[in-house]
Amino acid sequence: MELHCRRLSELGVDGSGLFAHYATLVSQGGVLRADELQAFRLVREALPMYGGYAVLRAGLGELAFLLNGAGLRVTACDPNAARIEALKAGLDHLVALRLVDGETFGIASGFVPNRADARPLLGVATDFTFNLPLEQDPAFCRGLRQFDGLLINPRLFIRLREQPAEQRAVSDFLQSLGFTETATFATEQMVYFARSPGEREPVSPERPSPYAPAAPPEGTADASFDALVERVMALVPSAPATGAGSTWVERRVRRFDLRSTFGNDE
Repeated sequence: MELHCRRLSELGVDGSGLFAHYATLVSQGGVLRADELQAFRLVREALPMYGGYAVLRAGLGELAFLLNGAGLRVTACDPNAARIEALKAGLDHLVALRLVDGETFGIASGFVPNRADARPLLGVATDFTFNLPLEQDPAFCRGLRQFDGLLINPRLFIRLREQPAEQRAVSDFLQSLGFTETATFATEQMVYFARSPGEREPVSPERPSPYAPAAPPEGTADASFDALVERVMALVPSAPATGAGSTWVERRVRRFDLRSTFGNDE
């Protein structure tokens, strides 16, 4: 926070890469949002292990840095040049504090990475709204095809989609690119898309399969990381309850429902 407050003071709202959205969050004392923490928990606890992760429209890198702090190889992507500079400043700061591994953290200027540095590759997009016709952009479609899986919020993918039919169109689009297996996480409002077994990137022998649940970390490393997560969560403002007796931080054990992108929760 101190870093971004200083850059905001020195460079201004736009020059700092914070723009109005993050400038407001910084003024409120925190930039990590509840939906990003939800996505982090899904990646760590519910999804298969991948060789690399790319956070799309990464913002100031809050989710990307958190994933890297969990020991994952991460690329933070954003098409805005000022935002990229803010990401670089944040990376340098956290590397100096030894909270992020600079050797396994990359920054890519664009909607998606230019190439896959680690395979298989999972893309994560909690808020990827640009209001651009990206579905008709061949370069963007090629960029999405490099992923082996995607975890997205269909309501906030490419454009704001409030209606169920608009959100189903996301599923149709991604299925046309080969992401034919889906799992819905209704509480988090996120959907996991994966390629069918015949189209998946081969897994190297030394790497655990990304299509089987990963074994949970063991020993002191797990305890240390859980402590880190609790410290990060303490910085996140409380979110309103989503229903009687339930909040966003509540976790449930779920099985993947591969019957439909939206299951029976439409």
